[in-house]
Amino acid sequence: MANVTLDIRGVSCPGPILEAKKLLDGMNAGEVLHLISSCPGTPDDVRAWTRTTGLELVAMRETARHVYEFFVRKK
Repeated sequence: MANVTLDIRGVSCPGPILEAKKLLDGMNAGEVLHLISSCPGTPDDVRAWTRTTGLELVAMRETARHVYEFFVRKK
């Protein structure tokens, strides 16, 4: 499902979004980034970021206590 995975557990916000943006900037339209983060603010940040930038939040889930996974598609 994902073309690229970014496991950034242990990095505080806004680090996960900043690093994800760098990767997505180099990806093609239609490709999917799998982002894994342990920062508790990341779910709200990812929702706001995808809403304001036109990216598609394909899926989001908490896989363990304070471990979040996101699948973001570049349009």
